[in-house]
Amino acid sequence: VYQSWIYFVVKMPLTVFWKEAKVPAINSIGTNSSLATLPLTLKALDRLKVSKSASALGACVGTNLNNDGIILYEAMAAIFIAQAIGIELSLSQQLLTVLSCMVAAMGVAGVPEAGFISLSLVLATVGLPMELLPLLLTVDWILARARSVVNVISDMTVSLVLHRFETPPAKN
Repeated sequence: VYQSWIYFVVKMPLTVFWKEAKVPAINSIGTNSSLATLPLTLKALDRLKVSKSASALGACVGTNLNNDGIILYEAMAAIFIAQAIGIELSLSQQLLTVLSCMVAAMGVAGVPEAGFISLSLVLATVGLPMELLPLLLTVDWILARARSVVNVISDMTVSLVLHRFETPPAKN
């Protein structure tokens, strides 16, 4: 989805984007934190010639509020836990899950494994047992790194889109 935004909305070739995005993305795998990767993300955005205002709003604010990787993980983890114990979530419970994931992700600290901690809040909100959280720990180390990459690419995409709409398109 992010790549389609970059290609169709920002009108940037994906090779250009990934040439600069690969360093922050790889670093986020190692650090498991989009916040720790923020200096590299800002440098990459500078090299992509994104304005400071778009970078500051998209990446700096986005690091704290735009946690798409955590939102996706928490929603899927809650559904997985419900399915694992044979509970069918009603439509209202599913919507409550999505809403609580969005709220919990906004308040997540930029430290590794913070999304796993906020998952307990999501489970409690929906009424799912937290006893199965250790089951997720078996794969969380790998998934946490994927969440960090999603968050970094999301922050960069938002910055590029903001930059695209704050400046008029180039005339051919």
